[in-house]
Amino acid sequence: MPLPRLPTLLLRTGAVLAILLLAACASAPVPDMAFYRMSSVPDRERAADAEPRFPVPITVSPFRADGVYNDQAILYAVKPEGSIKAYHYQLWDEPPSLMLQRRLIDQLRAEYAAKLITDRLPPGLDALRISGRLQRFERVRMNQRWHARVRMEIRVERRQQDAPLLLNDYGADVEAESDTIQASIRAFAAALDQSYAAFSADLAQLDLSPKAP
Repeated sequence: MPLPRLPTLLLRTGAVLAILLLAACASAPVPDMAFYRMSSVPDRERAADAEPRFPVPITVSPFRADGVYNDQAILYAVKPEGSIKAYHYQLWDEPPSLMLQRRLIDQLRAEYAAKLITDRLPPGLDALRISGRLQRFERVRMNQRWHARVRMEIRVERRQQDAPLLLNDYGADVEAESDTIQASIRAFAAALDQSYAAFSADLAQLDLSPKAP
């Protein structure tokens, strides 16, 4: 029986390899994207006749987040001072700049810091205006455990032409209960709440009483 001609043999071999390659691709599906959100800020009970901490409204702007911190991908570093990487399929349900803004609004409402606390007010209205800049927001591997690392700068103004009433840095590192992403999400919420508690304590020290002429 004569041997197959070389071109025919090559074609058959190529076809078999193509089928094997397609089968291998079919057995490795692309992972689904997973979107994560933090738990809600707990409500706090207050007396029916309770007065707000401040007599003027409060507005909180979206936090400024530069570079990779403005993306929805959850960030991580395998060592404290290592390079920051992004997960391809593990994402926040909204950009961190909005997530931090909304959680601070919820925190201030829970504390009854003012009768009106919102994300937008007319420029000419007398109000406390809070803005922030996100500096760090990633899960970091330290001492064989994952930690949520949060750093931010927060500014409080009443009138744009005046110096800030408050300008300070806040942050926290919280160890996750396990290596899962879900545990790190809970650690991020705790780190944010600790940072906002420190900010709220500073905010409470502001004196908004009219100054004598």
